[in-house]
Amino acid sequence: MSSNVAFTSIEGVNTVNSIVKKLIPKWKDGLREIQLFCILTILNLEDVFAIEATGGGKSALFGIPVLVHLEISQNPSLYPKFTVPIRSDPIAVVVTPTKGLASNIVRVV
Repeated sequence: MSSNVAFTSIEGVNTVNSIVKKLIPKWKDGLREIQLFCILTILNLEDVFAIEATGGGKSALFGIPVLVHLEISQNPSLYPKFTVPIRSDPIAVVVTPTKGLASNIVRVV
């Protein structure tokens, strides 16, 4: 595998898609196009501001990057070297407007 791969490259896209397929087999169709775009941008350490309706898949935008970091850090020989640091203990910070929504996210994720 090549070195210094950006997540937004073809190799990065394939890596993220393969990790999602491996870790979340229930998602038969994988990530939606907008989710994939946002997640690749986030993994490249760029900011994303996303607005989507309820049920649109926003939770994947903070959950999948954590899973990607964990998978790559636990199995580095299976994946290319990326241009950004891969964290073995990734953290996602989620700001929610209401206590009820926050409780729902914790239960779902």
